[in-house]
Amino acid sequence: MGDGTLKSVFFIALMLLLLPMVSAKSEGGVNVDPVLEETIFSEISHTGVTTDFEIWEINFTLGQAAFENNTSFTLTTQICNNEGVCLPPENQPLSTIDNRSFMGNVTTIDDHTYVNWRVKANYTDDNNTKESFPPSGFYKTWSDCWFFENEWGGDGCVIPVKTTQNNDSLPAITGLITLSVITTAAIIRRQ
Repeated sequence: MGDGTLKSVFFIALMLLLLPMVSAKSEGGVNVDPVLEETIFSEISHTGVTTDFEIWEINFTLGQAAFENNTSFTLTTQICNNEGVCLPPENQPLSTIDNRSFMGNVTTIDDHTYVNWRVKANYTDDNNTKESFPPSGFYKTWSDCWFFENEWGGDGCVIPVKTTQNNDSLPAITGLITLSVITTAAIIRRQ
């Protein structure tokens, strides 16, 4: 293996080890919502905090330009539980009276952490081009009892809310040190 290839392998392995530490954009219990002006909607409202086995509801009103352009859209939801398992994303039916304001909902599951949601718009009068909100990933509505990054939170938890020591970065640091030692030894051996 050439010196450049070995450095590439090291860099890729380093990025894979650091990915769990950098990818967590969410903060436990803090909803992730769209910036209204960056969407096709003039209004979006939804259930602010979800509860197990209850309905999470969302209402959309298309902005004038999207309404005039015969824009249609799909609501996709995904529910994740406190064990870190997410159900597959599902498209939800939307109801409307005037083809401008829409309502959708989903019933939450037992012991859920949050409801993920996103919208995919289809601009019918613009060669059927599509746009996703958000462009990648999901918006997020947290439950009233969640477990995230070794921490319980929410006003609806039956168990006492407690924080445990977060040592998730320890395996990554240990792995990084081990990988560095092995790579350094391989480079020295090659020379």
